[in-house]
Amino acid sequence: MGKTLIIAEKPSVAADIVRALPGKFSKTKTHYENEEYLVSFAIGHLVSIAYPEEIDPRYQKWSMDNLPILPEEFPLTVLPETKSQFNALNKMLRSREVDTIVNACDAGREGELIFKYILKQAATKAVEGKKIMRLWLQSMTLDAIRDGLARLRDDREMQPLEDTALCRSESDWLIGINATRALTGHNSRFGGFRKTPCGRVQTPTLSLIVNREHERLAFTPRTYWELHAQFASNGLSYEGIWIDPAFKKDESRPDLRQERIWDRQQAEDIASRCPGKNAKVKETSKKTTQGCPLLYDLTSLQREANNRFGFSAKNTLSIAQVLYERHKLITYPRTDSRHLPGDYLPTVKQVFTAQQNWQFGKFAAQALAANYLRKNPKIFNDAKVSDHFAIIPTSVLPKKLSDAELKIYQMLVQRFLAVFFPPAEYLNTRRLSVVDEDTFLTEGKILLVPGWKAVYGSTSGTEADDLQALPEGKAVLCAEVRQEEQQTKAPPRFNEATLLTAMEQSGKLVEDEELAEAMKERGLGTPATRAAIIEKLINEKYLVRENRDLAPTGKAFELLAQLNAMHIDVLASPELTGEWEYKLNQILKGGMTREQFMAQIRETTRSIVEKIKDYGSGKQARPEATFSPVLGVRFFETASNYVSEDEKIKLRKVLGGRVMRQEEVLALLQGETVGPFADFRSRKGGKTFTASLALKEGKVEFIFSDATDRLDHEEISRSQPLGLSPVDQTPVFETPAAFMSESALHGDKEKGLRISKMILGRPIDPDHISQLLAKGRTELIRGFISKKKKPFDAYLLLDDKGKLSFEFPPRKQRRERKKPEDGSDSEKHNQ
Repeated sequence: MGKTLIIAEKPSVAADIVRALPGKFSKTKTHYENEEYLVSFAIGHLVSIAYPEEIDPRYQKWSMDNLPILPEEFPLTVLPETKSQFNALNKMLRSREVDTIVNACDAGREGELIFKYILKQAATKAVEGKKIMRLWLQSMTLDAIRDGLARLRDDREMQPLEDTALCRSESDWLIGINATRALTGHNSRFGGFRKTPCGRVQTPTLSLIVNREHERLAFTPRTYWELHAQFASNGLSYEGIWIDPAFKKDESRPDLRQERIWDRQQAEDIASRCPGKNAKVKETSKKTTQGCPLLYDLTSLQREANNRFGFSAKNTLSIAQVLYERHKLITYPRTDSRHLPGDYLPTVKQVFTAQQNWQFGKFAAQALAANYLRKNPKIFNDAKVSDHFAIIPTSVLPKKLSDAELKIYQMLVQRFLAVFFPPAEYLNTRRLSVVDEDTFLTEGKILLVPGWKAVYGSTSGTEADDLQALPEGKAVLCAEVRQEEQQTKAPPRFNEATLLTAMEQSGKLVEDEELAEAMKERGLGTPATRAAIIEKLINEKYLVRENRDLAPTGKAFELLAQLNAMHIDVLASPELTGEWEYKLNQILKGGMTREQFMAQIRETTRSIVEKIKDYGSGKQARPEATFSPVLGVRFFETASNYVSEDEKIKLRKVLGGRVMRQEEVLALLQGETVGPFADFRSRKGGKTFTASLALKEGKVEFIFSDATDRLDHEEISRSQPLGLSPVDQTPVFETPAAFMSESALHGDKEKGLRISKMILGRPIDPDHISQLLAKGRTELIRGFISKKKKPFDAYLLLDDKGKLSFEFPPRKQRRERKKPEDGSDSEKHNQ
């Protein structure tokens, strides 16, 4: 009887398999061996599709003439850094001693690809006739490995999974290689080498971020007012906010809300007519329940770890992988399922029994004693289990973990315990205080029965906005009404948590229901690849991290603008990825063949390359810019520029990493200086800097705050001064980049007063400077942005030495509420 060769995806997994097998093993650098088994390993991918230049030397030159590259077969190549391990595996696969080969790579599409590429690159004829089996593991405990080895699958069952894996790899190669080379060739046609990476998943992901930034740039804040009334009755007091009882929600206008008043006069009228009058009070109370969120899949784990601890998606995946492989504490983490198999209840009971001896043991014991562990379709659902089930703890208990590992493990254990507990019960109270025709709303909420929230530390009476009962028969007086002026806020930038949600739920961005269903299952990328996609976009300089936010660079805007101008925006569309994922799922289900799928991908690739070539040759017409003509000159719009008809003036759409608004371009063309803007980025390091812009002889110049030599002092001195400097009583004027006293204009750094026109992201108006010079203080200025990217409002103060400072308005007195740590809170933003 021959030997069985087991190939794991990485060395640590091979070592675990050896521990689960009977008998003693000898160990070498490349494998373990005894009388029955050879156990070896890949090191991730050992083999990949060859680069074009490895297929044909003529592809070494990135020439448009060589595109599209559409090989009939996809030659493979061994990765040089792991060639020695591949050679060792190849020798074992050829061995006449081996009659059975077991694929023990990770149980999923990528693990299947790693193994099958090794087989394809190895001596295929030597492998023919040998039995090939599949080990499908959900957990890395010794018992789970032994159980998997006892239930090996026939490799022929894995053919649909192999086909989808090969289609995914080959389609990524075709689209990525051809689109990247074509766009790079187009952008480098006037010299240099401007590499322009593009891909099946990364570009649609980038489009989500760029489109959000366009929404932010186009956003115009609107002012509204809220009215907060103070009511009193027999020594008790409470607050209510004015609402419109007839308000109806409009999905197309999320900025409209029942408590917002859009007319100042209306707000003032209500605020003046209500105080001193009695209110009629109507009050209703209702008990409600709140169930525990679902078990974690990788994306939800990454999302919550980012919200709670600031962990990047990549970091969370790495930690989870260590908990799975090294510590054996959790099940397979690269999963997109949040449910367990229907027959998993006995295993769940084993884990609860083990957890009685760890940090949350009293809750595990309570669940066992109270018989909480039952088959609940919210937890056990075979139809919602994909290649793997939800991430849960194993029966192994931790011994020594790092702080980061402990945080992730605690999250997983708490959710696993909590999901079996009863719902939390609340008492919600709604009080309407009606003063003549005006209605004020007060809401209260108190936790009656903690249920699952007890696992997170909540007890009865906590998390409360408790409303005290009003005395019967006593009048309720409206004592005062306070006006609050507010402004609507631009949609927030994506952070990793919200981007992961958008990638997972990008089916909402497509109209076709069947495509949306496929997107619901996979979204953009898979749980296992989303972290790498985000990191790749950062490494390729399409994104930068600003604290926890992800901001697109000018390079990102240019790419998306090009794709739109070339009419290949489908490359940046979630719909394209949805179509591919849907068809890959059809291959898994037998509804489509691998050959049909690849034929369509090849046609899509040809179309993309043709459109880029047509654009470069001028076959596509250039539209006239919306602001054209300017001073009698017509301007046309290309993917990257606004160009005059005679081509003497060319303005880039992205300057210094900043996207130019059309009204700014128009102002430049009309001879005005625009700015200063604080969101330019340097080419080296990507650091932000502040400058103004002016058009001189058809070229844009940056004007920096210290460039006083570029200012026309005589012209400025003839303008109307805004007041006198408190330092030396010389007049203060507005310049393109700052407000400067006469002495500052003449270079007196000791006595000269200079105030930037942009302070902490907020443009400063001439009226503000006039107030400062006259009174030493401005009105309340809204919309400053702190160094931590938090918006705030403040008064600006100026002392007699010319020093600026902030004064902050009194903080609102609000009851502090503990932020939930259970993932049940929803993120809310003003629109």
